[in-house]
Amino acid sequence: MALAVGLGSSFVAASSAAPAPYAPIRTPLAVAPPPLVQQLEVSWLHVGEPQSELFALADVSALLPVANSVSIAVPPASGGFDIAEALIGEEQRAFAAALDQWTGAARGVEQRARRKAVAAFYAQRAYAPLWRDGGVWRASAPAAIERLSRARDDGLDLRGVAYPSETRLGGDADELALSEAVVAYATQASGGRLDPRRLSRLIGAHPALPEPGAALGAIAAAGPRAGDMLQDYNPPHEGYRALRAKLVELRSAGLPELDRRFAEASHSVAHDAAPGREAPSAPARRSNALVEAEIIANMERWRWLPRDLGESRIEVNIPDFELAVVREGRVTHRARVIVGKEGTPTPVFSDKMQFIIVNPYWNVPPSILTKEMLPKYGGNLGAIAASGYEVLTRKGQTFVRQKPGESNALGRIKFMFPNDFSVYLHDTPNHALFSSAHRALSHGCVRVDQPFRLAEAVLGPGSGWPEERVRKLVGASERYINLARPLPIHIEYFTAFVDENGRLQLRGDLYGYSAKVRQALGLEG
Repeated sequence: MALAVGLGSSFVAASSAAPAPYAPIRTPLAVAPPPLVQQLEVSWLHVGEPQSELFALADVSALLPVANSVSIAVPPASGGFDIAEALIGEEQRAFAAALDQWTGAARGVEQRARRKAVAAFYAQRAYAPLWRDGGVWRASAPAAIERLSRARDDGLDLRGVAYPSETRLGGDADELALSEAVVAYATQASGGRLDPRRLSRLIGAHPALPEPGAALGAIAAAGPRAGDMLQDYNPPHEGYRALRAKLVELRSAGLPELDRRFAEASHSVAHDAAPGREAPSAPARRSNALVEAEIIANMERWRWLPRDLGESRIEVNIPDFELAVVREGRVTHRARVIVGKEGTPTPVFSDKMQFIIVNPYWNVPPSILTKEMLPKYGGNLGAIAASGYEVLTRKGQTFVRQKPGESNALGRIKFMFPNDFSVYLHDTPNHALFSSAHRALSHGCVRVDQPFRLAEAVLGPGSGWPEERVRKLVGASERYINLARPLPIHIEYFTAFVDENGRLQLRGDLYGYSAKVRQALGLEG
């Protein structure tokens, strides 16, 4: 609805039903519009018409439930007129003023952005309270407050965000504080405390953060279930929930398994032993504070994963050197893996496996060709070709690849999920390496033990591709097997997890990511 307000006359009429008697000529306003109008982001213009009277025009139909026809008396000597203030009641104007003051009192980039988003949401609802109905809380308020009070159970930190107690109802200040706390909780629970890509360019996680207004509207409308809905912004995964339970247990009574070789951790929680040195086989018992920080850091990394991992999927846990195939929520296959060395880390990301190649070529990465192969062969491409590699030149660039065979660096099979990091799962000609406890040995790709058994597990029951049939494809040329449907694969980084026996397990911080997360979250240790 368009509303015209006369600044030089004693009345104004506007109607979305009646046509305008003339087409007004709009001219820009020479001064800034009032703050409330800026907050509402409505159109504020001077409008000229044949009688040379000045008008202001604002489209407020999307913001306020105003009738089709409005008449407002304006004193000629008013010196200015705020449309938004004229269209809302006295209580709403008071709330808008409190909101403006509250927004202006924000400190820091994060709080300013959060409060600005909250203010925009209230402006869209014409400054109507969200959590109050007259002088009482709506049912959603105490439910949300109760969940906020237990934020620590999910490893969240709301210490810098004040919110009202469940038993006390204040005025506008409590209304706004509760809204800000709800937005802060939903954002943190969704993975908004830190950007994982800032920790390393090899972390390809993209947590989906909630839109503040949408979160506020949904939670406030949930009534007594508001707390449950707020809790649902945390990861739904069983691995996350198991760590959460361990965190609560540790804080209340301690964890018995920590008194028994610290859950048989094979490496330091802070970082692995230096390259070339053996990691301690029986590390000393660590403080509860460090264990708590490590659990929270891993809970945070669960927030980086897609909320829907897939009922059938592949999970690779880099610090645990293990792969698991899950079918309909149940682990059906496990395998040891070799992952990237500390200097050439395996990326952390999610993708979808699409096909398998038996008898693969190995296209030598340019970095390996430049830093390893050329120095090894004295820069002689002919010597490289004589050793069993193909040397190709395309558009002035030299490429080297290794033919399929027993000595191929990828072994006899590789599992493809095209990605920006150019990594995949593959076999290896050196199977003895899988007997090592510390298996960070590759240039970034993931080598898999018993790869043909993995192929059967990946292709799935009923696919017609048992292990024996896949093995029969071994030969001199590449053979492709397409998956019936792409299979989600998640390459993860968990240094703390709960095993199938309900026991907390801790692994070494191979690439130092856990230490970086603890530091970014301000955790002890």
